[in-house]
Amino acid sequence: MKVIVNRRQYNKVINETRGYSKNVEEWADYVADELLPLIIKQDVEEDIYTLKKLSLKLKNKKFYEDIPIDSIIMTVVINDVEGDSADINIGYNPFYTQIVGNDDNSYNILDVEFDVVMNLPSNREDIDYSILQYYFSSFLSHEFMHVYEWVNRNLETPSSIKGCEDFYEDGDINGDAIERIAYMLYVAQSFEINAFVQQAATMLSKIKPKNNDDFMNHLKSLPMYLFAESMVNFNSEEYLNEINELPNSKKSELYNIIMCFYYVDGSLPKIKSVDRFLLDLEKKFKIVGESFKRKLLRLITVI
Repeated sequence: MKVIVNRRQYNKVINETRGYSKNVEEWADYVADELLPLIIKQDVEEDIYTLKKLSLKLKNKKFYEDIPIDSIIMTVVINDVEGDSADINIGYNPFYTQIVGNDDNSYNILDVEFDVVMNLPSNREDIDYSILQYYFSSFLSHEFMHVYEWVNRNLETPSSIKGCEDFYEDGDINGDAIERIAYMLYVAQSFEINAFVQQAATMLSKIKPKNNDDFMNHLKSLPMYLFAESMVNFNSEEYLNEINELPNSKKSELYNIIMCFYYVDGSLPKIKSVDRFLLDLEKKFKIVGESFKRKLLRLITVI
């Protein structure tokens, strides 16, 4: 259910040329500080954590005034793994988000819900808590940017969403040519670009680079910079050669991606050849990748 107030009440529309908000980062830090100490003690596979009455607890905080979330629900699934490595996946579920108006013409965001899956060492003593918190907070910052933009769109689905983007979500920037294409198309969505810029900014702010050279060294070590570089350096001929070596079962995944890429306004697209698709991708990725890199480089002014 959605309770919507007048769109004019949202006077802080995000500046997409920046793609970064300090208040978003502070929201992520607050939630991480409150919930991660509880999560790390979780002794069941799945549990639910809540933060309630935040309008009272945080009413004097600037990050709350900018993004007035009254309650947060976090469903956490933990898988025990051998060794000392950990993995985190966090997703924001906008379906349950509500916005309600107040008598003073302000508004509150209710029931912001996150789904978390963590692979953690079965021996929790093997976990470096400071590193875990660093990554947990940065992933949360990514998702809080989605919350921020979602609210500023008045809970409306982005106009760029076609409904077939699930084909992109199984991509892997370190996978084969088709998996890399899928992942880059996923990242290239404007709201994901902003969220990845937000995540990069959060990570860099925790590192606290000493100077410009230190900033660049740390920036280039982040996966977001790899995503941008992979787009800028996309070469259609090289990808075509690699795709031709893949089995036919794998190529069927590419055809689904091609259909989604050209899908427009509910009508089936005209089928285009793989080489034509790759040429179109090369143009798109170079434009999006350069813009992505500029946003990442501009973070030096806010870190």
